[in-house]
Amino acid sequence: MSFTTEHLLSALGRAYGDGLRFGELAEALGVHKPDQHRLRKLLSRMMDNGQMARLENKRYVIVPTVDNPLVTGRISVHPAGYGFVQTEVGEDIFVPAKYRGAALDGDKVSVYTWAGYKGTEGRVEEVLSRGRAKLTGTLRRAGRNMFVEPDDPRIASTYGHIILDGGTKGAKAGVAVVVEISQYPTDVVPEIVAQVSQVLGDPDDPRTEIEKIIACADIPTEFPQAAEAQAKDTPQQVRPTDLADRIDLRDRPFVTIDPVTARDFDDALCIETLPEGRVRVWVAVADVSHYVRPEDALDREAAIRGVSVYLPDRVIPMLPFELSAQICSLNPEVDRCAMVVHMDYDRSGTLHNTGFAAAVIHSHARLDYPGVAAALNGDFRGKRGHYRGWAPSLTQLDELAQKLRKKRMARGSLDLELPEAKVVLDADDPLLVRDVVRAKGSEGIKRAYQLVEEFMIAANEAVGTHFRERELACVWRRHDPPETERIEELVEMLGAYGVRISAAEADKPQGLRKLLAKISELPAAQALTFLVLRSLKQAAYDTESEGHFGLASPNYLHFTSPIRRYPDLLVHRLLKHQLHSEGKASGGSGSMKPPPKGKLHELAVEASGYERRAMEAEREAVSMYRAYLMREQLGESFDARVSGVTNFGVFVEIDEPFVEGLIRSEDLGEPTEFDPLALRVTGKNTGLSLALGDCVQVKLINVSVPRRRIDFAFLSGGTIREQAKARRARGGRAKPGERNRATNGRRDTRKGRGDARKGRGKVGDVRRGRKGKGKGRKRGRR
Repeated sequence: MSFTTEHLLSALGRAYGDGLRFGELAEALGVHKPDQHRLRKLLSRMMDNGQMARLENKRYVIVPTVDNPLVTGRISVHPAGYGFVQTEVGEDIFVPAKYRGAALDGDKVSVYTWAGYKGTEGRVEEVLSRGRAKLTGTLRRAGRNMFVEPDDPRIASTYGHIILDGGTKGAKAGVAVVVEISQYPTDVVPEIVAQVSQVLGDPDDPRTEIEKIIACADIPTEFPQAAEAQAKDTPQQVRPTDLADRIDLRDRPFVTIDPVTARDFDDALCIETLPEGRVRVWVAVADVSHYVRPEDALDREAAIRGVSVYLPDRVIPMLPFELSAQICSLNPEVDRCAMVVHMDYDRSGTLHNTGFAAAVIHSHARLDYPGVAAALNGDFRGKRGHYRGWAPSLTQLDELAQKLRKKRMARGSLDLELPEAKVVLDADDPLLVRDVVRAKGSEGIKRAYQLVEEFMIAANEAVGTHFRERELACVWRRHDPPETERIEELVEMLGAYGVRISAAEADKPQGLRKLLAKISELPAAQALTFLVLRSLKQAAYDTESEGHFGLASPNYLHFTSPIRRYPDLLVHRLLKHQLHSEGKASGGSGSMKPPPKGKLHELAVEASGYERRAMEAEREAVSMYRAYLMREQLGESFDARVSGVTNFGVFVEIDEPFVEGLIRSEDLGEPTEFDPLALRVTGKNTGLSLALGDCVQVKLINVSVPRRRIDFAFLSGGTIREQAKARRARGGRAKPGERNRATNGRRDTRKGRGDARKGRGKVGDVRRGRKGKGKGRKRGRR
């Protein structure tokens, strides 16, 4: 038996501070009598080093270090019961199920920690604050009593059901409801008690599931009366008084370019030729700050919404319709107030000059991405005939955008464009999900997106540089470098796929960019790119920033979407104040004093939280519709590709429809071993090997819409482990099941074979949720 200091610390740490006698410790470690002398020597050495002590009752205990073994963080709970606590410094602490106490997913907890066998482990000492106030589920009847069957498997697996406090508001059994928790579980009373707060309706209706998502995320859907009144009183046309302190750009040929389904238009583009082969690009952005003033009713509501939320069946706007889709939106063929940035470039795409002003513009056309893609390809058939007149400008913008993109990539900006899912709903029947497809399907449409994206990034950087050079207070889009440990782990994992790069090199944007280039050539490129994304920190808003790591940009902020992002509105106000102080056109409100830096920081932190809330709701809504679509295809087989590997199963992705699901370990057909370094599972009987990027054939066996779960069974694919191949090459006797399986992993379909033992396996690299990058239904959330 091999054991180390870490094994001992882990065993003693699990003893709740009471310690263990020598015999108990030996039993816990599986150390038999012939090896117990080695255990005594190690214990003696650890006592000499001050790592542990022996009490008068002959129990060994851990001696706390100078650092407090109690840490705080938020716990994420797995349906199997165990959890991970992420501390404020980004460390993940594994908490076994029996040491989780009464903590629920999302709670802020204090954890007693120790050095475990595979990293830091701990037990929850105290729940400091609750992360959830609401839960969703279905009303059920047990005799005369009603209870709620929770949707969340992390609640259901631990507590079974939720006890109702009070009535059901007239709802009958089988109806979906939202409940507010009135009594949280404790170590003494391990039950959840709640009151029905909202009756939703038929749990089989996707609209019910969307209402659940909105309710549990606490996303406001109704505007307060004061905000609605202010919106209705807002003029819906630009008046002569609005033109004061603005430059007039109505003669410039601005156009908007957005998705086909967009209803609010934040930005517009215009390009004009200058002498000496130079060009000037104008980026006009909706002047929301002209209509929404600090601390008015609309501003207060926008601050607590933070962002617009884009769900497949609706948009929950940050601002009421009268502003978001009317007077603030840069609609075609009407005058609009705007904040503009102009950028002058030479033939090579080098930036020479920038300028900023409040302006009035007139959008001359509303273009969309598919139309721009067709125009750039010379396709003007049918309804796209009106794009012909814009083709020269679009071509000029596209050529410059590609030069800017090439320069941005050369400096180390990361191209992490993972495919996003787009839900296609029937226009007339809300219960009909037509398809789930990739959001940017063709290369032409991707290029049209890039055309706009490059100038939005450039405008954001230009405004950021303006603030940085003047050392002014601002709300930055902050993206810090990844933790060294994360990069080292990433490099080690990628090494298993033949991607070689040093951690020191990958720790910098250009090195990580080089790494992505290597990954792009592999069959598992998409899954490996996700690993890179997971190693990065999440971007956030802050009043302090050393730059944006993902964009390799020292001066980056958000300026171009004030209709749907509150930080952009704050930046507009700050820019107006600076323009006013420099005697430049500021739209008449530049004299308003900006908030102190402390208040700005508070607003930035809140906006980051609201952004995460929106991203999670958008992601969950797509997952729900994916499950809803797939439930009609139970029993069908699909070609898929492995997108993730964990200790409890293998995630696979299919293209048509574009969905992802899980092959649980017990549905792989045989007992397996999980390699957390190579992210690979290997069959113990046949040598079947499944790793990222492997092509497989799967069968849909289970779908749960409320739990957003799609389960597959493995049919064939993967590869056979080299040892099994070698045995067959030598003519040796194959292990059970090997003889009829070809090297491409075709599965022996004989009845009764491979009935895997059910179990969770050892704790491994549990696959985390994706950090969404999408801009709802618009452009990337950089």
